[in-house]
Amino acid sequence: MASPKDKFVGDFLSDCIVVEPSTPVSKAIGLMRERNSYEVFAWVGSKVGTATIRDILKAKNPISMKIESLLNFVPKLSLGTRLLDAARTMADYRLRALPIIQDNTIIGKIDVRAIVSEVKDSALGNIRASKIMSSSPVTISPSESVSKAREIMLRKRIDHLPVEKGRRVGGILTSAHIAFNLITDFGGDKYVTGVPSTISPLDYPVEAIMSRHPLECEPHTPIRDVAERMLAEDLSYSLVTVGEELHGIITYRDFAKLISAEEAKTSIPVYIIGLPDDPFEAEAAKIKFIRLVNGLSKFLPPILEARSAIKSSSVEGQRRRYEVNVNIRTAKENFIYSTSGWELPTIYDEIANAIKKMATSKKRVKRSRSRQPMRE
Repeated sequence: MASPKDKFVGDFLSDCIVVEPSTPVSKAIGLMRERNSYEVFAWVGSKVGTATIRDILKAKNPISMKIESLLNFVPKLSLGTRLLDAARTMADYRLRALPIIQDNTIIGKIDVRAIVSEVKDSALGNIRASKIMSSSPVTISPSESVSKAREIMLRKRIDHLPVEKGRRVGGILTSAHIAFNLITDFGGDKYVTGVPSTISPLDYPVEAIMSRHPLECEPHTPIRDVAERMLAEDLSYSLVTVGEELHGIITYRDFAKLISAEEAKTSIPVYIIGLPDDPFEAEAAKIKFIRLVNGLSKFLPPILEARSAIKSSSVEGQRRRYEVNVNIRTAKENFIYSTSGWELPTIYDEIANAIKKMATSKKRVKRSRSRQPMRE
């Protein structure tokens, strides 16, 4: 039965840009910059396509090229689609927004910022930045050309390139920096018709258009604080740094992935009781436990079943403390471990490490016994 706290995309409806497929790419760029949007939508027959800022980096001639050549068809959502399902779909399709349809009309979109806001306000907001960041992000030096940055973004399917000089963070370049600098004149009728007077070349250095003051956080910063700053400053990233050294990057997609079950599948019977009411936290707990089981199955005897019981022991403000018990039943023995804490995903990480140590120590004991000399 669905949790009473489940939320639907209709509650988070926001405006979106809808264009004709024949719209020049240059005009789409202008609309996206003007309304600070990452994407546009367009109907093509009965399908809805979207073109994102990163898609626009593919355009060799924004004036003559039509937006239809950059469109990717995406799922259409209804007002009754669960927010959790929308988050999964965005993570799967690597998108920041999906169209919401009513009576064959695009009435708005669900934006990933709604997901980020919900995660921020849930108990998941207590998780540290280091737990969700993408480690060792691809970087670029300030003297490299924008054309090289564009090629990297398209090849790696990323929108953010931290700029490093001598292993120190010097700024960040985003796909929006490049796309919105493709066209330097949006004035008068030229913008309306999508025929700007100047197309900027891409052979200038990255430092010419990069942001010199990127948003940063430390590895131990709660993602609630990271999300709050990203939303307040309308930025789609936060660099994770220690001093001036780059450790990782957090983007909108990392928040969507936090509750996405794209990698959480197992053939082993898994049972969890006592999941929290908050659907985001419950989903994250399920994913963590399934991944725990999958990880343990690589070196334990065949796992017959895995069970976990969650109990809420106390509340401090908006935070809830949990007691978690895990029982992994294998073909040879059971592994049981219990612990408590404020963050379910972190608790399951701790349990996974503890059971690995238990299994490893037992193997060592057996090996040492087998090496003892036989008595006469």
